[in-house]
Amino acid sequence: MKKIIIAGFAVFCLLTTAKAQTINVTFSHYAGKQYVYVLERGNKKDTIATGKLDTAGKAVLVIPAVKKGYAGISHFVLTDGGGMDFVVNKENFSVSSLEEQPNFENTKYTGSVENDFLNQKIKQQKAVLDKVGFVQYGLNLYTKEEPLYVAFQKENQNLQQQFTALADETAKSPLYAARFIEIYNFLMGIGSSFNQPEEEKAKELNLFVKEKLDMQVLYNSGFWNQAIEGWTDLQQKVIKDDAVLLADTKQILSRIKSNETYTAFTEKVVAVFTKAGKDDLAAAISQYAAKSGRLEKPAKQLTNAINAPVIGGSAPALQTANGKKTISKKTLLFFYESGCNNCENEIHQLLGNYEIVKSKGYEIISVAADMTKDAADGHNHTFPWKEQLCDFKGFAGPNFQTYAIIGTPTFFTIDEKGKITGRYARLIDTDILK
Repeated sequence: MKKIIIAGFAVFCLLTTAKAQTINVTFSHYAGKQYVYVLERGNKKDTIATGKLDTAGKAVLVIPAVKKGYAGISHFVLTDGGGMDFVVNKENFSVSSLEEQPNFENTKYTGSVENDFLNQKIKQQKAVLDKVGFVQYGLNLYTKEEPLYVAFQKENQNLQQQFTALADETAKSPLYAARFIEIYNFLMGIGSSFNQPEEEKAKELNLFVKEKLDMQVLYNSGFWNQAIEGWTDLQQKVIKDDAVLLADTKQILSRIKSNETYTAFTEKVVAVFTKAGKDDLAAAISQYAAKSGRLEKPAKQLTNAINAPVIGGSAPALQTANGKKTISKKTLLFFYESGCNNCENEIHQLLGNYEIVKSKGYEIISVAADMTKDAADGHNHTFPWKEQLCDFKGFAGPNFQTYAIIGTPTFFTIDEKGKITGRYARLIDTDILK
């Protein structure tokens, strides 16, 4: 009976291994070194395997059957430093390098269409772009009347044709590697033409993210944070229209199929909007995503944004040392943290314009995120207003939680009926000083 059980278990293990995806790695320079093998997932990483390379620098990495649908970038990382990144997409293959610093130039792949495509296209594109740089230098160096200018111009057209052909070939490919190259080109600011005006290229890149970029591909690429931050930065510096940014963000969300990725994208853009002082955008996207019913275990920052008091709603009561304080008159509510640069700027603005704010009928209430009495560290201030709240609990304090304060400084304007009329990152944006 015991032999039957053991034999059955052995067969089960063989079947499990057969279903799993295997990658044979050989890095002879690192024989005996410890390694960690991970898969990319948004701003997180899934550890798949840990172990030690044998005396020949070999190891077999096994991606379990539960991860067999994964398509993305994986990292083979040596704990002493070094390693290699490669594409994983339902292939059993081998990867090897004899060099101390493996890269796509000196690494050999066997049985991987994905990695061969990635390395080949990156090399071809680099060769074209290197020549473009030289040709552009020549065009700037010679005048149109000189014979060499015509030669450089002709070569520039030839290189543009080569580049366009490469882009078309990549666009038509169904491989994950092709989508990865498109993300890489976006991050590098590479458009479809060498001589595009910056504004035209920016609009093209924005269109790529809004309408074409597969967020699941990005989620597994290792470029999750960089790409989203790069896109929002592009919007703010070139397009400069929050209404467009909001509409484009909603369009991207509508194209995401996975709830996990939908949640992660929402969390990331809310964090980026908040950091940029665009609390209205953070609130709008949070509410939009919450109504979708697709959020899965949202992080605390997103939960706070979802539960944030809305403009037009009643201002929540504040917790004071003497109990709760209901706001029932015109109030400028100011959340800050001593010592932070933006907060210090707004404190000086508020102190310098205190008489104007008071003349407009506003009572000022300040709420500090300071954890200790000496948190200001040389930035101590004497405030002329009466209500100065601080419970030394920081952002975890009840007032910060109730008002869903993710970042400081934050201002709320409240009317004589206790209704919130606005939320701002700067005093000047409240229009009180006009």
